[in-house]
Amino acid sequence: MKRSWLALGCAAAALLSGLAEARQSDPGRSYLDAAELIEDRARGLYIARGAVRMRSDERIVLADEITYDPALGRIIATGSVEIHEPGRPAQLADHVELDDDMREGFARGFATLLENNGRTAAALALRRADGGVELSDAYYTACDLCEDGSREPTWRLRADQVTQDVGADMIRYRNVRLEIRGVPVLYSPAFAHADPSVERKSGFLAPALDVSNRLGLSWQQPYFWAIGPSQDLIIAPRVMTEVSPLLELEWRKRFWSGELRVQTAATYEREFDRDGPFGDRDLRGHVFAVGEFDITRHWRWGFGAQAVTGGDLFLRRYGYSEEAVGYDSLLTAPQRTLISQVWTAGRGPAWYADAAAYQFNALSETFDDDILPVAAPQVRGHYQLALPAGAGVAEFSFNALSLTRELGDDYHRASAGVEWSRALVFPGGLRAEPFAVARADVFDITQRDIAGVETGQFDTARWLGAAGLDLSWPFLRPGERVDVILAPRLAAIAATQAGSGNVPPNFDSQTLDLDRSFLFTPVRSPGFDVWEDGARVDLGLTASFNEAGGPRGLELFAGRSYRLSGDDRFPGASGVADDASDWVAEGQLNYDWLLLGARARLDGDTGSVNRLDANGSVQLWRASLSARYTDVALQATGAGLRELSAAGEFELTSRWSVFYRQLHDLEADEARRVQAGFTYGDECTLMRIYYQRINERVSTLGPSESIRFELVLFTLGGVDGR
Repeated sequence: MKRSWLALGCAAAALLSGLAEARQSDPGRSYLDAAELIEDRARGLYIARGAVRMRSDERIVLADEITYDPALGRIIATGSVEIHEPGRPAQLADHVELDDDMREGFARGFATLLENNGRTAAALALRRADGGVELSDAYYTACDLCEDGSREPTWRLRADQVTQDVGADMIRYRNVRLEIRGVPVLYSPAFAHADPSVERKSGFLAPALDVSNRLGLSWQQPYFWAIGPSQDLIIAPRVMTEVSPLLELEWRKRFWSGELRVQTAATYEREFDRDGPFGDRDLRGHVFAVGEFDITRHWRWGFGAQAVTGGDLFLRRYGYSEEAVGYDSLLTAPQRTLISQVWTAGRGPAWYADAAAYQFNALSETFDDDILPVAAPQVRGHYQLALPAGAGVAEFSFNALSLTRELGDDYHRASAGVEWSRALVFPGGLRAEPFAVARADVFDITQRDIAGVETGQFDTARWLGAAGLDLSWPFLRPGERVDVILAPRLAAIAATQAGSGNVPPNFDSQTLDLDRSFLFTPVRSPGFDVWEDGARVDLGLTASFNEAGGPRGLELFAGRSYRLSGDDRFPGASGVADDASDWVAEGQLNYDWLLLGARARLDGDTGSVNRLDANGSVQLWRASLSARYTDVALQATGAGLRELSAAGEFELTSRWSVFYRQLHDLEADEARRVQAGFTYGDECTLMRIYYQRINERVSTLGPSESIRFELVLFTLGGVDGR
């Protein structure tokens, strides 16, 4: 609402000042055209009549008639008055009258377009001597208007009077009404907001509203406090019918070298679960903070802080994201885990480096955070060097990590390496890329049992190396309707032995999943503890069938890896634990209204599916459907995953539609998340009302159900749920 009504006042002021500015400009640059130019000596008037066009610099004033009375110092323009300025919509009026020093005046039948397709009009626009503007019987809307008046706009904001308070930098209203299809639905005898000339000013923001089984009816009313030109604070109390009120604060401050943002929320309340409240009242809340600052042109430093108090389920209970959305820093944490960190990072045309210290906090009441490590420090860097005489590219890297725990092993490692490659293309399209990798690792690991008693020490240094050749040879067969591309690929790699006496425990390579990109990677371990030694061959074939000159197409890929020598280093569920890896298969179809994609990992011996990810979307007539299926076989931990997510939307009319979304756990045969509702949307309005159920049982906290309401009036703002 602020920006649009503010612009209304500015447009009215521009309209009222247009004539005077055109008249008072440098005479050498002002022009007047009209069918008649009359000097009425009897009355002392100068009259321009008939298609009057007044131009000064880039401003143009059009009217049926313009009269100047030098005795009274009045300029009067009548009949289809228009003022045109570069970069601004036309301002219109039936009648404009003002003094020749542009201090006071009025316009009848005022109307104009504003930003974002906004439209405004007023029966009377008055410019006061102090430069302020008053509008009488005014309205504003961003909706399309029927020229014959047969249909009311979806919404319109009306006011008996709108006043621009120049001294206070405010716009004030009297008797404001929000009309929906011409019917008043909200009324306020008085209302005020910041003037458009002010970039930032304190005031209330749009509220948030929802109803849930955990919190009851929830209303949050934010207030924006512009503390200074580079600092502001949002104060957002939330009142709920089932629990005590909560206060949320969000503070932002910009510095010459960076910015700082903090969000915190607190309440004094008991804990609650599916059976209701329990325990004693206590201070409960969270803090998310992030800061980033420039050190030099290439270097920055920053920090991130994420913490909760009064129970690990606070964020979930009160509807906050457990991933601290919007408060990410350099490093991210696993699911349902918070991370606090401090870091510095630098980047240049051919290099990157960072150093960080961080600590985790698991959002689980049954997990002992003493098991989680403190990393101090983690250092990473790489430098890419183009070798002379076309000898290829060398990339130097360094990685060091130090982890300490209250309970568990202490882990310290430093690694340095170099990787070389050179791409060669031979006649006929054969592409060959030889490569080599060399790396040195140093480990210092102190092993402890669950009671914290030291059980062993692992100290070693090792030298590792690998070399290989990556070959690919695409074959193209163009056709009248379909172009066919077959691209076989082969990579042969040999790596040094890691040895049996200096193999460290596997801390950083527990999770590994074979896919198309991973299949041909020279070093396939995601971390540094596991080294794939021996020799192997990677094979793959890509087949593409594309419409000649069109977007339709089908792409298929299949590949597999064979270990010729070396030991089994990877977890059994990784797909590369055996000498012959799992088969990797991928496919993607694009056919107008139909999109299909799939990625699978199949057991090389039995052909059973170890992993399958499939997705698809269909757009037919007024209906759109999309689905995603995931099937992951049992892992070493005994955990598997099989779920289906689906979403559908159907347009009942050009403006009304219904939608349904569901995430279904096929193993447990129950819906994990469900959303169902309807949407209304036109050129100026978006409204959504839907039911949501999150059927996740975390600790003692049961499923969550809520009804959410979202309403956005374009250019004004709106109401939404959390």
